[in-house]
Parts: sequence; structure tokens; C-alpha cells
Amino acid sequence: MGYYHISAVSTNSLARATLIHSILMQNISAEIDVYRGHVGSWFDIFSTEKKRQLAVDQSGALAMRGSEELERIVDVVRDYYRTQYAAISIIDKRVQTLLAQRGLGVTETPRSTAFCAVTIRRGGQTLIIPDARSDPRFEEFDSVRHDPFVRFYAGAPITDPAGLALGAICVADGKPLAGEFDQSLLVMMAREVERELASSVKALAAPSA
Repeated sequence: MGYYHISAVSTNSLARATLIHSILMQNISAEIDVYRGHVGSWFDIFSTEKKRQLAVDQSGALAMRGSEELERIVDVVRDYYRTQYAAISIIDKRVQTLLAQRGLGVTETPRSTAFCAVTIRRGGQTLIIPDARSDPRFEEFDSVRHDPFVRFYAGAPITDPAGLALGAICVADGKPLAGEFDQSLLVMMAREVERELASSVKALAAPSA
């Protein structure tokens, strides 16, 4: 077997590939750990995350933080479900950004222990957690063990027109869920958020007078 010279170009390419791999691993490793049954091959995961992040970047969603319409929507879902907390989140790289929230008192959290970061990997399905403290996937989350001490969570994914998940709309509470959870309004409001995001993109793209 002969020996091959590794060029500087090849070395640089390897370094870039290693860096990309590291970033992707940091972005998705937590979701894989807590919801291992819903992921495919490593290649599929990396490919999907790359497309999803590009969709977030192109959506203009982060510019809508503080939107009056999004604030109205979180009020509607919190009042309807009578929960302590409600939020609309965007999962952006290693951060969960809250475009609107009630009761949480923060605008960003780490992605690694964000319930909504798991919701976006559910293939469009709503994620309902009756009691996070007794669920091994979530019992070690900072938001479960520490303030705000979340026990009940329900989230519906927010997607772009191509079906790529940008984030989620959710409700949560410090008490576990008692009885059944009717997800219909939460899903309806997720579609309303999507329409708001789409309208914002169109407005930004429209030529100025």
C-alpha cells in the first residue's frame, strides 16, 4: 500500500468539516437524547437541521420579537388553557428565542434544555408532557429542576411554507396536567402564527414606495 501526501487544502477541508460537525452536534444532541425514538440516521439529522436553520435565517421570524399580534396570540392561549406560562419560540442555532411570552420573564434560553426544541422534531405533531418531573426525558431539564419549575408542557410546531419547523407555540404550568388536553386551539394558533410570519416576510420583500 502506498503513502499519500495530505495537502494543505485537504487539511483545511477536514478542519471545516469537523467544525460543521461539531456545531450540528451541539445543536441537536440534546433533542436526540430526550427523544431518541423519533430520529433517523445521523446523515438525515444533519441534513434536516441544516435546511431547518436556513429556513429560520430566511424567515425573518426573529425580527418579530415583541410583535403586538404575537403578544395577542400568547394571551389567547394562556387564557384559554388557564396556564401559568405561554410562549412563541424560534429555535435558532443553540438558542431558543421567545418572540412573545407570558409568565416566564425571559426572552432567550439555551436550546439544549428547551421543550420546544424537542417539539420541532416531532414531524409536525403536538408534544404533550403531562408531568415533566416524572418523565425521564425531561426530568433533568433546568426549567424542571429550577425556576420556573415546569411540570406540564404542551407545544405545537410552527413551520414555514415548505414544512420546516422554525419553532413552536406552547403552554406550560408548574402543576401537572389533570385530565385530557384538547390541543385544537393550540394547533389553530400555531397556524395563525405561521400566517403572521408569512405576512411579515411579504411586507419586508415588498418594494418601498
